[in-house]
Amino acid sequence: MFKRSIIWVFLLFVFAFSESVSSQSFVADTVNVKFLPDTAFSLNHTLSATDFREEEPHLISIYEKKKFLFFPVDQIVLTEKPIAKEFAYHLSKNKGRKLQLDIHDFYVDQSNSMFNRSYNLSAAFQLSQIQTAGDTNLLGVFYYDNTTKFKKKKPVEEGYNEVINSFKSEFIGDINAVCSDTAKVFISGQNHFRKGQKVAAKNFYISSDVYYGYTFWGFDAEIYFSSPEPGQKFKRKSKMFRFLHYENRQSVAFAASVSNFNYRINEKWLFQNKTAFLLGFNKWNDIDESNRTLQELFLMQCSIMQRITMNHLDKKGFTFGFGLMEEGSFIVYNDLMFNVAVVLNCAYKF
Repeated sequence: MFKRSIIWVFLLFVFAFSESVSSQSFVADTVNVKFLPDTAFSLNHTLSATDFREEEPHLISIYEKKKFLFFPVDQIVLTEKPIAKEFAYHLSKNKGRKLQLDIHDFYVDQSNSMFNRSYNLSAAFQLSQIQTAGDTNLLGVFYYDNTTKFKKKKPVEEGYNEVINSFKSEFIGDINAVCSDTAKVFISGQNHFRKGQKVAAKNFYISSDVYYGYTFWGFDAEIYFSSPEPGQKFKRKSKMFRFLHYENRQSVAFAASVSNFNYRINEKWLFQNKTAFLLGFNKWNDIDESNRTLQELFLMQCSIMQRITMNHLDKKGFTFGFGLMEEGSFIVYNDLMFNVAVVLNCAYKF
């Protein structure tokens, strides 16, 4: 009896303590990342750097892990030197042109799947050339959005080190190409360098897709932020509300994570593929409405949409698109339903 009481007291303590920490994370270990000397690539110019980020100068990532399988703990990822000094120290060669690098974004997000760990490095750099008189000549801006996957068995520290140093080699090559008079010209929309431009702010989108199919019609509504395009191919995430009207019911559904794959055809046109898993509710209006069960109130839906959109690169204003949408719906006690519709899109990009 005494042992049972001890167990109950322990369980109550754990429950009370977990309630007090469930809405917060603790800061635990610090992961240190090393910028390593690059033996394969060498910058042909002298580089100085300034960090314009709002984060702490050493910070490149924060991720969460569970301690004792339950408690959320924040892990802080830091570089040995401040980011600006890391770039200037490891890249500058005291020769060639004198360059100024303004760091506006440099961050690594980490996410986990069942077997892999993904690292997404996003960065924005403004590059200028320092003239003899001390004035600066703006060369342009670099945008990066690189994703790398490793097996979970690889230590986190090694993953961050490989991601950072692989990116550093790519960045050295990009600076050399931009500063070379004989280099291939970087074309906006096909590469991540915008010649003569400054770092742009994120765009705010208000977007709606209108559907019309043989047996239904409806619309989607999305509101989301989008960083400047980092290349010809890029992905974006958003949340979505959907309303659909069928012959025998109306449905509303929500998607917490919509995946938007984008392929820029040219400076005016984008190809977009939107996939989403939605959960929602049904309102039946057929003759069997009184016989419907409670389970038939709920809806699960998988949706895929392809469209061509007129969306000018790096310009604000209205965007317009058209394409097809395919959806499959599952409702308990009903057959699986598949539908196809044409779609028209209209959005405003702030």
